[in-house]
Amino acid sequence: MTLITAIAPGTWRDLEDTVADILRECGMDVQQQINVPLPRGSVDLDVFAEETVEGIRSRVVCECKNWRTNVPREKVHAFRTVMDETGANRGYIISRTGFQQGAVEAAASTNVELLTFEQFQERYFDKWITRRCRDIEDVNGNFNVYYEPLGRPGYHALQNDDERAAYDQVWERYAFAGVLLLHFSPYLRMVGRPPPLPPLPVDVRELERQGLVVPHEVKAARGYRELLQLLEHYGRIGLEELRGVNPLTRGQPAAAIVEELDAPMSPQRSR
Repeated sequence: MTLITAIAPGTWRDLEDTVADILRECGMDVQQQINVPLPRGSVDLDVFAEETVEGIRSRVVCECKNWRTNVPREKVHAFRTVMDETGANRGYIISRTGFQQGAVEAAASTNVELLTFEQFQERYFDKWITRRCRDIEDVNGNFNVYYEPLGRPGYHALQNDDERAAYDQVWERYAFAGVLLLHFSPYLRMVGRPPPLPPLPVDVRELERQGLVVPHEVKAARGYRELLQLLEHYGRIGLEELRGVNPLTRGQPAAAIVEELDAPMSPQRSR
């Protein structure tokens, strides 16, 4: 089972927040603790998510049960009524532990699915990882370009050994993130050949043999959500520092840096 996060929710609020965050990170519009009018009164929903794909809108409702006991049949019957009257396309009751047999029977052949928190993560993993990889690429701009085999952007324009040493120092500081993010390239996923995800905790022995320093929290990450949050963080600050030593971008505000300035350029092309 491939899980998104290794952090188990401690309270019902933690469970609800994590479910909502995962759906947001899947690209859905999410509301929590929302009161929805019904033909007869109203109902409070734990998590309500919407998305529009190719002009078709779909709605998902999640009810989170951080109980120490299995969810009974009557909770499923009540949730089915909510599903019918809200017009949701799909509903999930997400349980900390599991479900009574009667609950499973009540949900059979309906648009209600009964999932443990682990099963919910597995259900949404592919959608989540695809979106997160794309979002990290968008947020971090051209960070990955600095670690591609075509060459280091702007390196050819450095004027002396001191400038080259300063560039090398920054490049090596964030090389671990550049290498690890290659496993999560959105472009490889777009062509249908995503690289296999590295098992967690990620094996960094080869990186360390090459003399690269990998932060302890990266080595200790047990969930893809936690690992990608760290790599996004280091990629963001790494790009800022790399642009600070790249002579083509040095001293320029981020808004003024066009994509070409981060691209590798040979001395011949720069003339």
